Amino acid sequence: MANPLYSVEQLPTTDQAALREFNDRYIASIGAGMPEMWVDMGDLEPTAAPIVTYPVSSLALKYKQTEGEDGFKTLLDKDFDLKTQEFDVGIEAKLADLLTKVFAYRNWQQGPARMLIAEANHRCNAIAALLEAGESTKWGASIANPGGIDGKNFFSATHLSDFNDSSSTAWSNYQSVGVDVTDLAALEPEITEMRGVLDENGEKIGADPDTILVPTAKYEKLKNNLAKDLILNTDGTSFAAESNIFKGRFNVVHVKQLTDANDFYLVDSKLRSSMGLPPWISLRWTVPNPALSLRTWDESSDFFKDTGRIKVSSHIWYGHALGFPHAIRKVVGA
Repeated sequence: MANPLYSVEQLPTTDQAALREFNDRYIASIGAGMPEMWVDMGDLEPTAAPIVTYPVSSLALKYKQTEGEDGFKTLLDKDFDLKTQEFDVGIEAKLADLLTKVFAYRNWQQGPARMLIAEANHRCNAIAALLEAGESTKWGASIANPGGIDGKNFFSATHLSDFNDSSSTAWSNYQSVGVDVTDLAALEPEITEMRGVLDENGEKIGADPDTILVPTAKYEKLKNNLAKDLILNTDGTSFAAESNIFKGRFNVVHVKQLTDANDFYLVDSKLRSSMGLPPWISLRWTVPNPALSLRTWDESSDFFKDTGRIKVSSHIWYGHALGFPHAIRKVVGA
């Protein structure tokens, strides 16, 4: 019995049939959702507006002994704007090939799924670039507020526990001295430092890193080291095997978009859901007219009359920003 995928009867007979099939598959792909990526540890926010203002609240409550009704705390907010921009990608093909060649039409049918993969990769590329520039970019900075939330870079060793009080206790989510992520003994102090992240009362927020984002050059060695039952410890004169206390502890994530071969990031993925502290945010504008997001050029277009081709372009509107520094720590690698 012939494979129906290679049946000539499945080929379209008109340009409209080919475009309609592409549109149907595109809608189905969107409904199925984008492929899962490391970037999903942040927030993807659909919105009906091309620009959204994100408030950063200073409201970590703490009980104290009652002495009259004086335990109220004023909600003090700062905010930053996240604005979307338009991006596009397109696919075109000779109409004669789509009407007569099975493999050409199969490639055409795969276009919508490839567009969804390209969109997921777009998010990864954008967030990776922001992370790599985070130690030189003010947290929550905007044109209206160039100093950002607490006047510190997103990755900083001197964040303020209460960003409304310049004298409040400082905490760190940045290590500038080179550390080799594959050296498990060197990893331990960085984990301890991340546990020192503070809320606005100057108390530990409860950060407990469970994920390590690493570049390609470090991924395999770190994954293998963390999987070992025993590790070698040396004092310079002798070697001894010790139990690997980190075995099974971390989700090691390969971030192929990172350009530095050594820098890595500790992430507490739980703080995103438990306290609403996503380390990064992607804003996706849902445009009011579907024709803005998927555009087609058929037989009636000048493009077809000049080339004999039909084409489809997908347009997306995204804004990206680093969110909250409490759930992520950058460590300069070695």
